[in-house]
Formats: sequence, structure tokens, C-alpha cells
Amino acid sequence: MPPCPVYLFRNSAFAPSGDTVVSLAPLDQVIAVYGGGGVWGEAGLSSAFGGVAVFRNEASGERFAGVWGARNAARFHRELQAHMSITVIDEAPDARLVFYETKSGRPPKPVQG
Repeated sequence: MPPCPVYLFRNSAFAPSGDTVVSLAPLDQVIAVYGGGGVWGEAGLSSAFGGVAVFRNEASGERFAGVWGARNAARFHRELQAHMSITVIDEAPDARLVFYETKSGRPPKPVQG
């Protein structure tokens, strides 16, 4: 089985500074490690990290789930690597942010556009 691609990049959607580290992997691989649930299959990852981001390639329908913040990204990589071979790709996937949430008591944030 080929290594799981894990994307590592910076994105402006998660903090006022506009330079937040984000890490994503294909949603099916994330579900294999953290479990599914939720609208997008994101509930297991959200429970583990207190938040989740979901990106989708509109043309192919491929979905990615992940976390933001340097420490969360490092932990995400370690935990994925404990279950499978990974390859870190230092760029964003060809996908756009469609959903993110935090467990801070605020409602989920669908992304417009």
C-alpha cells in the first residue's frame, strides 16, 4: 500500500495573523485512525483534537480532514504514522476549506464561497 499523503501548509482561515500551520490527510485515512461520525466523517478527529477542518476538491469530490496549529499538526503526524506509512507534502492539496469547528462551545462554521 502506498504511503498516506499528509499535507502541511499555512492558511489564513484559522487565526487573525493569517499564517496558521494546517495539516490534512485524505478523510478515509483519518477515519481509519480516529473513527468517523458527524456530517463529514470528522467527529472522531474533532474529539481527539478539540477541533477539525475539512477540505474538499470540488471536481473530484475527494475530501481531506485535519487540524491546525503547529503542535496539533506534529501530534497528528505522529498518530497517523503509528498506524500507517505517511509522506509529508509541504503544500496544500488541490481542495478548498468547506467546514471547520472547535469544541469551544461555538457552533460549527460552514465556509462560504
